[in-house]
Formats: sequence, structure tokens, C-alpha cells
Amino acid sequence: MSEEEKKENPQEEAPDIKAEEPEEKKAEEEKEKVEEEEKKPEDPEKKKLEEEIHSLKVRLENIEVDLHNAKKEAEDWKNKYYLAYADMANTRKEVQRETADFKKYARQSVIEEFIPVLDSFDMALKNEPTDPTIKKYLEGFQMIHGKLLSSLTQMDVQIIDPKKGDVFDPNQMNAFSSVDGEEDNLVADTFLKGYKMHDHLLRPAGVIITHKVEKKEEKAEESASENTEEKEEEQKNN
Repeated sequence: MSEEEKKENPQEEAPDIKAEEPEEKKAEEEKEKVEEEEKKPEDPEKKKLEEEIHSLKVRLENIEVDLHNAKKEAEDWKNKYYLAYADMANTRKEVQRETADFKKYARQSVIEEFIPVLDSFDMALKNEPTDPTIKKYLEGFQMIHGKLLSSLTQMDVQIIDPKKGDVFDPNQMNAFSSVDGEEDNLVADTFLKGYKMHDHLLRPAGVIITHKVEKKEEKAEESASENTEEKEEEQKNN
């Protein structure tokens, strides 16, 4: 561009001052603005609002902690309730069982006191009298004895009266002696009746059982056969 053109257009030659301002200056101006804002007196309404917000946050945190503790405590109480309910159910069942057993066996001690009386009846009724007067008394005793046994049966009492030839049952019988017989452990005679109430054995029946004894003829034959076998063995050895 010639000097004449420069003189005619001086604005085109002037530099752009704003474009050449450094960035640091802008940062300093922003900083100054922030400092001025900080120096301004704080708005009391704003401060009050911030305090309320902080207080609400603290309360919210406390409520969350209390809620967590309440849930944990509720869970603990629920477990305690289940345990108490289970214990109560078991106790109720135990009481019901004990009550049922008491009702079931409440008469047991009384019935046990009657057993010797029943034994006396059995001994008295075993022999058949010849005197007509005594026979009439005996008929009365038989009626009383029958009523007693009927009453015991109604109270769920079972009479254990083994017959001759029955197999010996050690759970319900007591063997006092034994006699010779063709087989072992058979009832030869019953001299005491047994009594059982439900599943309780009040008294076992007293019996005499059999004991198998080999016959003399069989023994003689066995001994003869043994002697013959011994002689044969001796002859072989000689």
C-alpha cells in the first residue's frame, strides 16, 4: 500500500487492542469479581435457608439411622415371637399328653389295690364245695367276682389268664417253676392271673412251664449206638 493510501485510510493501519489483550488479564478480572462478591455482606435470608437445609439433612440422617435400628429391633422381636410361640406349642402338647396320661392311668393305683382281693376270689372259687349251703354262698361270690371283672374291663383292664398248653410269654408271664413235658416253654398251670391296663403291665401272670425231658428208651438207644460206633472204630484201628 502506498503512503497516500495509508493517509487516506488510517483506521486500517491501527492495531486491534481488544484482540491482543492477554488471557491472564481476563482471569484477574474474573477473580476480582469473585472477591468483590465475597466481600459483599451475606444475605440473612440465604444464610437462614442454608442453616435450615443443613438441619434437615442432619435430621434425615438421624431418621435413617433410627429406621435401620427399628427394622433390626423388629426382626429380633419377630424371631423372639417365633421362639416363644414354638415353646408355647410344645408346652401345650406336653400338658395335653400329661393330662391324657393322667386320665388314662388315674385309676391304676386303685386297681392295683384290688388285685389281692381278686386273687382271694380266684382261690375261693377254684374248689367246688359239696355242701349245698356253701354252694349258695359260692354263687353269691361268683356274682360279685363277675361284676368286679366287668367293671375292670370297662376301665380298659385286660386279664391275663394263660391256658394250659399256651406258649410262655416272658413279657406277660412270670415262670415260678417248671415241670417235665414233651416241649419246652409251654404253660403247664396258672396259679396267679395277670392284669394289664392299656400298655402298662400291672402284674404278670404266675405260671408253671414245661421243660422237655428225653425219654429213657431214647437215651438207651443213643448210648447203644454210641457204643457200637466206638467198637467199630476200635476194630478198624486194630
